[in-house]
Amino acid sequence: MSWPWSELGLEGPGGLPEIREAYAKRLKTTHPEEDPEGFQQLHAAYQEASRRARQAARNPQGQGAPEEMEGEDSSGFAGKEKTEEPPEESPPWDYERLFAEGAAEAQAARRRKLEELRKKNQSRLREEELRRAEDEEESWAAVMAAAQALELLHTGGAPLSRWWGFLESPVFLNVRANHDFVFALEDFLQQHPDLSPEIRRAIFIAYERQNGSKYAMYHRLYQLLNVEQGDRRRMARAKSGWRNAWRRYPPWRKAVIVVCFSILAVFFSIGWAVNLQTAREDFAARQAAKHWPETASQWLEEDFGEPFIVSGKLFAPAEHPHLLFQVLPYGERSDRWPGYWTNYAGVLVQAALEAFAAQQELELELGAYTGELGDAPGAYLFNVPFQGAEETIAALGELVDNLEAREWYQVLSPTQEGKTPVREPVEYQIFLCYEGLAFYDAGSAGGFDASEALSRYEQVGCAYLRYILEHSGLADKHMGEGAYVLQDQGPLKIGEGTFYQVTGADKDSGEARVQYIQASGGGMLFCIPAGELEGPPGLTDLYGGATSQLQVDKVGLVLVFDHVGPAQEGEQ
Repeated sequence: MSWPWSELGLEGPGGLPEIREAYAKRLKTTHPEEDPEGFQQLHAAYQEASRRARQAARNPQGQGAPEEMEGEDSSGFAGKEKTEEPPEESPPWDYERLFAEGAAEAQAARRRKLEELRKKNQSRLREEELRRAEDEEESWAAVMAAAQALELLHTGGAPLSRWWGFLESPVFLNVRANHDFVFALEDFLQQHPDLSPEIRRAIFIAYERQNGSKYAMYHRLYQLLNVEQGDRRRMARAKSGWRNAWRRYPPWRKAVIVVCFSILAVFFSIGWAVNLQTAREDFAARQAAKHWPETASQWLEEDFGEPFIVSGKLFAPAEHPHLLFQVLPYGERSDRWPGYWTNYAGVLVQAALEAFAAQQELELELGAYTGELGDAPGAYLFNVPFQGAEETIAALGELVDNLEAREWYQVLSPTQEGKTPVREPVEYQIFLCYEGLAFYDAGSAGGFDASEALSRYEQVGCAYLRYILEHSGLADKHMGEGAYVLQDQGPLKIGEGTFYQVTGADKDSGEARVQYIQASGGGMLFCIPAGELEGPPGLTDLYGGATSQLQVDKVGLVLVFDHVGPAQEGEQ
């Protein structure tokens, strides 16, 4: 038994009805979400078997190509075989084929677009390459001309005025910043160490006019020029803009500037005298900061009853050096106030919740958190599975209760001066989520209510479905914007699967209009008119209708089987 018949479970070639029946049976065990690779192989086998069956029906004796039989021949029998063949009905699961073919067509279209753009711009690329080659050739010719001029000036013993003429001519100015010419000039200076200091100084001035000393590419050139330090200082003063401007100022303007600067100097002196005491206090504070790690470690040991170590600017318990936390000086130490601020309690909470998430194999996201060493999160987002997390939620409630009983869990909070500080729980927030959508949250001040969390968890499927309906606009399409309410109906068993059901009812009359059913995986949504089905629906009742795809924020792609259609104008 060969492929594709073996893939469909058939003993050999068969007709279209047999192929569709075999395909439908195999689909019950090969679900596109659970086994996408197996579904693709099964779907490919179904398409190939259907193609062969149609070809055999059109050409039973094997004569002529299928393409020729489908068109109109010279005898006038236009499409006779196609007319006699019963109309083909797409199987209920044909939406996967449409999705795959649409993705393939989009990919092919993008590829064709890129190939067209490449061909369209090939001429531009060639023109750009030719232009760059011409520019490089012109630049190289200018460099060669300037380098030859250097040799001619030196071999001819040209006077300094001739050198200045060359350094101010376009021949030099056009290539002064060219890397090739700079390399040639460096080589020229190495080959002619007897070049006079006056000529070297002239070359230095020509480059220093454009602040060449600020650029790394001229450092070696400046070394080879070996200009004296005095000449460099004089050149810098000559380029100084404020010096030249000061020389051009009239005497009265110079007098005004001097008076203004004198007044500013007096004000600065007064400010310095006023801030002197502050500077002394800052110095004392810095001296105290040097001894802060030792002092803080001693205070922490007195308050928490265990030794601590210092790791850079952070602290950690001696028995658990990986639990880094922050300690900062805050106020004066007394019987009512520890004299410091610390997030040690928050770090202990983080360690406990992260260990719980790893033990329960839960995905944990940290919020209000910089991620830096020593920082403690302000929010913990636990992503639980759609079903079967009741024991995990109860265990989390017990863990939070145990943390609340620890002595370190209550931290001192500063109050107004003269009043006794109060002890409050360390601040953090716990969120229970599914697919990033929170269905329960609890703050440390109010505590974690496990019974409330479990009650919310029982409705998470319906809440997830309501989120999709409200944020996709699907309910607005069916019943009109603002003209309905969504009512949770709880979980629903269909076959061996678990589904969640929400009813869309008229806002004014309360009459049920649409029945929404979603698979527990969240990827499929079925929309059925209320009252159309009598009793619990079966799997065959759900598939069909208009098939579409929705992209919902925080949910992703949802496949919709719509038996309802848009609301009529009179219903909106």
